[in-house]
Amino acid sequence: MINFTLPNGREYKITNAVFDYNGTLAEDGVIAGEIKELLKRVGEVAKVTVLTADTFGLARTQLENVAGVQLHIINKGEEAAQKRDFVRECGADNTICFGNGANDHAMFAEAILAVGVIGPEGAYQPTLAQADIVVTNPKDALLLLLKPGRLVATLRT
Repeated sequence: MINFTLPNGREYKITNAVFDYNGTLAEDGVIAGEIKELLKRVGEVAKVTVLTADTFGLARTQLENVAGVQLHIINKGEEAAQKRDFVRECGADNTICFGNGANDHAMFAEAILAVGVIGPEGAYQPTLAQADIVVTNPKDALLLLLKPGRLVATLRT
């Protein structure tokens, strides 16, 4: 569990971290080794799920040896609703999600915290507008969870 409290007293207890795959963690379907290592570390403090329609067909092989990460391949079509429903099932009040695409917008609206990741594939502007925090690469996104003081520094009012 990732616990932190903002100076205004708002407390967060994050037990689930839900990640989009392509464009958020992976570039052209491939995850860098450093990102896999950080995912393992995050998996030691929270339940990590990667949600994807697996556009490039590489998610299974890329994540098969990443301990602590659950892969959930969603059906093509109505992906935004499937991601939103998954966050609801996890418990939106203790779930942080990460994404960059149009199909991440609905889960961003559900989760207690949403992090937009702008990588080489770009990001869908309405999804970024829904985000609580925006970062420019998956490493920085994962480090938010491993160094929650960064969350406090960004979210403080």
